Amino acid sequence: MKVGILDRLTLSVVPFKAALRSLFVFKVAHTPRRILNLLKILLSMNISKALKKPIVWGIPPVVMIEPTNICNLKCPMCPSGNGDMARPRGRLDLQNFKKIIDDIGPYVYQIQFWNQGEPFLNKQFLDMVAYAKQYGMMTQTSTNGHFIRSAEDARAIVRSGLDQIIFSLDGTNAQTYAKYRVGGNFNTVMQGLENLARAKRELKSPRPMIELQFLVFKHNQRELADIVRIAQKNDVERIAFKTVQIYSAQQGLEYLPQDTDFTRYEFDGTTFKLKSKLPNFCKRLWLNATINWDGSVSPCCFDKDAEYAMAFLFAENQPFKSIFKNEKYMAFRRKILTNRRSVEMCRNCTEGMEQPYARIVELRDAASVRQFLREMRFPSSQKSDG
Repeated sequence: MKVGILDRLTLSVVPFKAALRSLFVFKVAHTPRRILNLLKILLSMNISKALKKPIVWGIPPVVMIEPTNICNLKCPMCPSGNGDMARPRGRLDLQNFKKIIDDIGPYVYQIQFWNQGEPFLNKQFLDMVAYAKQYGMMTQTSTNGHFIRSAEDARAIVRSGLDQIIFSLDGTNAQTYAKYRVGGNFNTVMQGLENLARAKRELKSPRPMIELQFLVFKHNQRELADIVRIAQKNDVERIAFKTVQIYSAQQGLEYLPQDTDFTRYEFDGTTFKLKSKLPNFCKRLWLNATINWDGSVSPCCFDKDAEYAMAFLFAENQPFKSIFKNEKYMAFRRKILTNRRSVEMCRNCTEGMEQPYARIVELRDAASVRQFLREMRFPSSQKSDG
């Protein structure tokens, strides 16, 4: 998976053309305060990178807010699903959410409603989306797709103003899907996908953009072309073919695909090593932050158990702006700028990898689809053998 010069400008795995197309779908208010905050944080980030000294002006343009860390599935490598998560389970209260948004809303561009757990298990989730949209922010969520069970459920999502929804769908049939999404129902997800696509048509709304996230495993690696065709039939606009994060060699042997384009690890016959030199820098510490359901503020989503929490918004009654620049946060940035490898969670992180951790296919771009399908006829594992 090669990254073009323009693609690097997005500072994400989303290619430049796809990001540009999204601007015409997502409903975002580009206010002077929002633009100024973005310029300030980008400038301070690049100065920090050059000087190896943390400087922070502004707040992150993208904030992840966790509606809940409870999930209905038992995915074997997910801390929420497999029971490894040590932090308490719960749901974000709407009033606490409003306090967060009233604080950061005028400055932030994007709210990501996810982290651990299934967002739709919080009954106030769509009220949160609607409240965030009052500030003109882009809103997106990721779901396992089991709670869009009726036409009314789907219409409520469209009416909330949600800009993007990502369905996790790692198979083209019930058997392959259930291999990883333990406790899930393939047909329920497909019905939810159909319900939402129909609601968009009936309400004549371009939003939310529907994306499929397909984790590439050993057991589904031959279904990539098939999932593209299924997505096209169900009004899906984008697919993200995402590499898998593992926590042990046993998981790597069981789940990782043979195609080297779809794994973030190298295997030496004994251990799996991340394809990264772990540079002493991480843009997430300027451009992103994670707020968990209980108000704990983590530096990023790789902090599954909030072990590196910088503060607790609700308990300490502090504004997010002050937490983002507090001494604990600044000390963490200093550590990353000088010795990132010393932080355990960073040693299994995608930040700084040359190879993107996901391949984005825009289904409205016929050339992008043709290229991907052509590549799937000759995957990397076959090329290397020849």
